[in-house]
Amino acid sequence: MKTKLNMCSHLNEPQGYSSAAYLTALGQTPFPLGETGGFVTRRAIGATRQTDLSGAWPIFTCQNWSILAKGIAAIAPGPASLTLVSDPFAPLSQTELAAIFPVCRPLHDHWIVNLSAPSRLSKHHRRALRNATDAQITAGPASPDLAEGWAAVYAHLVAKKQIRDSRAFSASALAAQLAVPGGHVVSAWDRETLLGVDLYYLDRGRAFAHLSAYSPQGYAVSVSYPMMAAAIDYFAPLAEAIDLGGAPGGSAGPGIAQFKAGWTPLTRPTYLCGKVLDRKAYDRLAPDAESKGWFPAYRAGEFLTGS
Repeated sequence: MKTKLNMCSHLNEPQGYSSAAYLTALGQTPFPLGETGGFVTRRAIGATRQTDLSGAWPIFTCQNWSILAKGIAAIAPGPASLTLVSDPFAPLSQTELAAIFPVCRPLHDHWIVNLSAPSRLSKHHRRALRNATDAQITAGPASPDLAEGWAAVYAHLVAKKQIRDSRAFSASALAAQLAVPGGHVVSAWDRETLLGVDLYYLDRGRAFAHLSAYSPQGYAVSVSYPMMAAAIDYFAPLAEAIDLGGAPGGSAGPGIAQFKAGWTPLTRPTYLCGKVLDRKAYDRLAPDAESKGWFPAYRAGEFLTGS
């Protein structure tokens, strides 16, 4: 395995999920949450004239969590509710989040690589790295030059996993996500053939694994293992930790959980946080809300359209 590292200095300005540019890259309009330094987006609700607010997929993060309640209180009347998934690095406990959000439920644990301590790899992962293909691994700031190849390997992922929901990004949406401030890419190559791409966002000393996709050849040679090892080496001088994300149901399955857990034993929780902002509007939209066990109740099942 050959690894080429392209280093850059850490930026203190909002990057990745905490930047307005990320929501714009998803085709959504950023809505500042008061002075927290975080953004949500306004969504239409079906065929009604009503709207609600949602944090970006997959997590919401902000610069100042201490004024989150104040930022929510400052929202002008109109949206029916606010929903977000908390950053695993958020400094607020579940109790503190629950004091802000009447709905506060554990969602997914995220695996966290502590870059200040030696990696504790599983026996399986050590063997996978010893048997790794001799690919060229390149790590560095995201570049638009990769957009075409990135779209091609991601299209293979969509077909392989039968993704039919909002994660089935178009080529233009993928290119836009490459251009978000704080984007870094680990890519693998067999000469001129692209085997895989891992896109990360680096923000205030934490790297977030955002999207990964591999070609059929990349899957065949298990290139994700040397790529992750290269990412850990690359981010070690740039960040405190890497958030590998969780392993939700559907297309993730036990294989994703095993892959992530093999790199680190550390996990941190995320929480689904929800708050009704306009009780009358919410009750009109979901008159039987208490029986659905979903927040917001009027969107029950809406995001379960893919694997």
